[in-house]
Amino acid sequence: MEVCFESLSVTAPFSGKQLLDNVSGRFLPGELTGILGPSGAGKSTLLNAISGYRRSGVNGHIMAGTRKSRCYIGQEDLLAPFMTTGELMDFASRLKLPSNYTSKQRAVIIDELLHHLGLEKCIDTRTECLSGGQKKRLSIALELINNPSIIFLDEPTSGLDIVTAGVLIRLLSKLSQTGRTIVVTIHQPSATLFALFDKVYFLAEGKCIYQGGPGAHLVHFLEQNNFICPTNFNPADYLIEIVEDDKNTIQLLSDATENGKVSWYSKDVAIKTSTENADVDNINLSLLTSDPFIQNRSRDCTSFWLQFTVILSRIILQGKRNKAGLKIHFLHYTICAFVVSTLFYQTANNGSEFTAHLRLCISLILFHSYSQQMAPVVYYPFEVKLLKREHFNQWYSLLPYYLALKLSKIPILTLLLWFHTLAVYYSSGLPWELYRFTLFFAVSLVTSFVALALGLTIGALFNATNGSIIGAMILSPILGLACYGFDFMRTVPLFMQIIVRFSFMRSGVYALVLIIYSLNRQPLKCPEEIIHCHFSDPKVALYFLDLQDVDIWKPIGDLMINLFFFWLAFYLALRWRLRS
Repeated sequence: MEVCFESLSVTAPFSGKQLLDNVSGRFLPGELTGILGPSGAGKSTLLNAISGYRRSGVNGHIMAGTRKSRCYIGQEDLLAPFMTTGELMDFASRLKLPSNYTSKQRAVIIDELLHHLGLEKCIDTRTECLSGGQKKRLSIALELINNPSIIFLDEPTSGLDIVTAGVLIRLLSKLSQTGRTIVVTIHQPSATLFALFDKVYFLAEGKCIYQGGPGAHLVHFLEQNNFICPTNFNPADYLIEIVEDDKNTIQLLSDATENGKVSWYSKDVAIKTSTENADVDNINLSLLTSDPFIQNRSRDCTSFWLQFTVILSRIILQGKRNKAGLKIHFLHYTICAFVVSTLFYQTANNGSEFTAHLRLCISLILFHSYSQQMAPVVYYPFEVKLLKREHFNQWYSLLPYYLALKLSKIPILTLLLWFHTLAVYYSSGLPWELYRFTLFFAVSLVTSFVALALGLTIGALFNATNGSIIGAMILSPILGLACYGFDFMRTVPLFMQIIVRFSFMRSGVYALVLIIYSLNRQPLKCPEEIIHCHFSDPKVALYFLDLQDVDIWKPIGDLMINLFFFWLAFYLALRWRLRS
């Protein structure tokens, strides 16, 4: 299946800089095509545009098959951690192969692919333990499961030694001989690697300066434009050298190729001695395309339920194998439960400890919020990259992934919070009443899930560094509103009463305070040495906080609204990232 593009331009989203300038080209099936050029020439930009991986700022006509007929493998090896090679291949096969395939049929395909790609010895090796070359070959194997016609690879040799890079390029060359169209970007290959390509496409400053065969074809093209490549010199290196920071040469060579509309290449016709009789292929791309393929948003036909169950099983398996993460979470909740229990031991039944009651509520809500918000800000940016690659390559749709991710967070978080709440509730001296304890636990759980959704939203939109800053910036005013006005609640202006309701932490604190003082709470005990124990009567405390007429379900309802809002924000953030 051919890949054709005409008058393709790409501009940077914020600066408006022209990254590609009306380039054209044609990549044929059965050929391994390399996109080359100096740093910043636009190689990855071109690959992302013609593959459809990048959509913003792209203008022009592109034809590259349907979404199901092509796949994209980025420069970064994005492989799900804590899974073996065989497990990851099985996961991909269950999503990418027809649902009527049996496990034996899938196993035959997997074994054959691993054998041809030299990965049969790595079938029980976890992805994080693979070498760079093995990771790259596994990335290719995962996408070959459904036999795509077009394969795009961005810098597949990056970080590999020359021997491993040679093995990989030869593998891609053999794959192209099966009729696939394979397009790769590569910075500056050695003469040996350069000769393995069937076709090369050179870019410089966003313009096409050569399209055609490597070796003698390129040397002949340069001779026709008065550039003599020295004997025994790599033509690729020579071309990059002569165009480096030379706008006149770039324009000259771009005009000679009509910015990619002319191809100096043919497998069957020998190089001629003159420009007029040279092997020149003038491509009229306007006859091949009418609408850009990037508008085609076809989905995988795999059922929703199958996608959901397969994704959920993978997430659960990864969570179980992340022993370090589980230990850190367990220690974190255990230590914090011990600290809070020690600081507020038996204070919830002491009428003279009114301020301690407020500090207890604020401390718990603050703990739940920061614990669940900050972690995904750090780890989720990688997950988003993996999601974007797998979603783009038609592994699954967004909705089943989103629901599977939400459901997978419930068991471990509920279990940790149960023990944490039990320890704090018992040590603080709150009455042992099932209804009161259930509400206390429910408020902690809902607050944690609101904070988790906020953290996932930030992690989906920003990288780990920026997300850590943004997360702190967002939580700071939310915490400020949560603590605002407790010592003068009855005089808080109406507009501030409305504003504080936007803080989910404020709603959590309100809910915990009402759980402590309402629900027919009996008078609190007071030490004998205290003469005036005003807050031993729960009604007095509620009156002081201006909560005497507030039903407990009001702040809980506000929490539920925040829960819905932030999980919706997370879903929309993922949709935006997948379309950007």
